[in-house]
Amino acid sequence: MNKIVFTAVMMAMTLTATSCQTPPKFFERSRNPASTQELFTGASKVLADLNDTSVFNAQTCASYINGVTDYLYGASSDYFVPKTEAEKAYLKANGVELLKSLFQVRVTLREKYQGFDERNELTEACMLKVREGIQYSRITEEYLLEWLVHNKVVDVRTPKILEADPIYTMTNPKFEGFSLQTGDLMVVRGKSYVSAMIARIADEEGNFSHLAIVGEDKAGKKYVVESLIQTGIIITPLEKWVAAQDARVALYRAKDADLAKRAGKAMYDYAYNGIKKNGEIRYDFAMNDSNYSDGFFCSEVGKYAYDKASNGQFIVPKFRSSVRKFKNTEYPASLGVTSKTLFAPFDIEADPRFDFVAEYKYYPLLRQVRMQDAVMQSVYGWMIDKNYEFHWSLSSSGKAYLGKFLRQFGLVKDILPKYMPIQTLRTTAQFEAVATTLEKNIYAKEDAYYKEHGYLPTFRDLTAMNDDYRKQDCKLHKEYIESQNSPFGHGEGSSRPSDQSKFHWFFYSKSKSCE
Repeated sequence: MNKIVFTAVMMAMTLTATSCQTPPKFFERSRNPASTQELFTGASKVLADLNDTSVFNAQTCASYINGVTDYLYGASSDYFVPKTEAEKAYLKANGVELLKSLFQVRVTLREKYQGFDERNELTEACMLKVREGIQYSRITEEYLLEWLVHNKVVDVRTPKILEADPIYTMTNPKFEGFSLQTGDLMVVRGKSYVSAMIARIADEEGNFSHLAIVGEDKAGKKYVVESLIQTGIIITPLEKWVAAQDARVALYRAKDADLAKRAGKAMYDYAYNGIKKNGEIRYDFAMNDSNYSDGFFCSEVGKYAYDKASNGQFIVPKFRSSVRKFKNTEYPASLGVTSKTLFAPFDIEADPRFDFVAEYKYYPLLRQVRMQDAVMQSVYGWMIDKNYEFHWSLSSSGKAYLGKFLRQFGLVKDILPKYMPIQTLRTTAQFEAVATTLEKNIYAKEDAYYKEHGYLPTFRDLTAMNDDYRKQDCKLHKEYIESQNSPFGHGEGSSRPSDQSKFHWFFYSKSKSCE
């Protein structure tokens, strides 16, 4: 499994405290605890390295980033957490500047990446590692922001999406004072499990689950056009859309301004005319962007816009995600996805033809999506590494049982369309049943951890908490099965008031093992 999912968040305070393939002298691992000052030294060092072509170039790109992530993987969970009053005071005084430095690492890394592409030097290995490096930096920023808020250095503010703010809307210095333009693409991390579980079925990791485009009508008024699972394509006035609440929104802008303008207008016209004529443009649960006539999933909005605006000469994204990690399981197909590649929303981050303009964070939701990401990573990890599967017996496959299942767990609170395939709805309901159970557990565990340690648990800590819960739940189900003198997994889906397990009666490994 990609090591980023365990180590990107491992540093409760920082990301970039190292140089290329081996730890530099200012970060000797034998020194424990580390000095908080080293966080600042490390960030400065990485920025310097990225701007030094003898250190960071198209040939060293992948190995450089891999050296950083490998080093972080080996560091202890509290290595960079300030432990003395002096270190805490220093971080309080300088933490905001560190936050900006970490953001600048992202900006610089992506600009170098764009340069590699422009010179035809970009390799697939570099592309994949740049994705990884961007995620490390982003999640580290959010952990640092958590610390600064907890320690009352930064106030909690809730500006509108992508509204100017020195903390909650970080901006690429080249786009200081920006405003949203027609054709801009926004990648979004909302709070819905349903969209996130579908978006994360790709092999590549990402921090976003949705994509939207700024459209424009004939009068020049701007709208946001997007496709939601609940509704299909919708058109929302821009001023209304930015007043919503999403955990994070990153803004990407095509370098060709004329093309972007045509793209935004093309998508608006298609959406407006289609809804006017047919009443709706359905969501495409198969995520098949090779055919625009069978509906649109979220990212497909971006592809259609630039495809039509360029007469097929500018196809988004430049690099697609693959869908291979579930091996021989039926999970992707159960969601309706049969293609081996797809356009995941976060693929825009890896498209060098788009500039990274700014990124917005809505602080009240960051904790929730962190919990959700840890849950999704755990569940997908069990499916891949431990052969866990969702089980739904023939006797309980009808809509009546599905309704009972949904009522029992209080699931799928979003209104889902009637045309959503029953198999997709069934898998979604089961996934959300597992996810909400785990999320409730790690919320409580994280609270207890913070009270004991004074800092947040790492991503690895969260997934370990999930795994402990899985083992306990599995043992409860095993005890019940043994008490009934039944084979493991017999009668899944039936009502078992004495079965104390929360989800192993429908989500388990055929190996019967709880390890």
